[in-house]
Amino acid sequence: MATAPEGAFWNNWKNTAIPASGGVISNTGTGGIYSGFKGPIGSNGATKNNVAVDPYIDDLRKMSPEERLKVAKLLKAAKYIKTASSKYNKDLGDAYIQANQEVQVESARSGRPELTLSQFLSENVQATTGTGGPTLPQREIYKKTEADRIAMLNQVSQTLRGQDITEEDKTQKWYTDLKKSIDKMIDAGSVRTVTKQVNPKTKKLESVAVTVPGYSEEQVAATAEKAIRKATPEEVARKERVDFTGWLFSSLGGK
Repeated sequence: MATAPEGAFWNNWKNTAIPASGGVISNTGTGGIYSGFKGPIGSNGATKNNVAVDPYIDDLRKMSPEERLKVAKLLKAAKYIKTASSKYNKDLGDAYIQANQEVQVESARSGRPELTLSQFLSENVQATTGTGGPTLPQREIYKKTEADRIAMLNQVSQTLRGQDITEEDKTQKWYTDLKKSIDKMIDAGSVRTVTKQVNPKTKKLESVAVTVPGYSEEQVAATAEKAIRKATPEEVARKERVDFTGWLFSSLGGK
């Protein structure tokens, strides 16, 4: 059973097919306030102006101001409306109709007949019903041990200088600054944000994940290379000369 604030509506309609928004139901017989949703009856017995009372709007208007404000806040958090108010207005009514229709679709699609409007909106806080809007970002942290981090720097040092980071290197400011920068980079991880967007080809709403990396092995290598080249230019130059001599000797047929 659904709970407040949508209680009145769901208690009456939980086992009943819901009419289309704005529809007029005929031949409903006698019943309570949710039977038929016809408009005011004229003197001739016909529906006056053929205006129907929307069941969602009727439910929303019968809520207390406190209940209506709770619904409005949930609709705002899920980007159905821009402002939340305890007073009924057209924007709130339209948003309430749309959200109720979408929760029925999601309930059937996900096999969750017990899904309520409050649950649906809470699960989609800061999501959108249209073309985007960020959810709460997810941060992916990489588990790199101290040995892993040193190994990454040693690999770059071997490539540039032909040797690992030495104990002497570790006492130098360039190394401590480099290590601090690498640690910060790895610990920051990557931020992943999911938005709901309409696919321009299929015209269907879909989730799109965007990852902004705060760390990558390529980024670590580039940062380390820059620092090592600047701090030990002689050693790097010597390694490059040795490599060039070896390549030249080999290309001339030497062994």
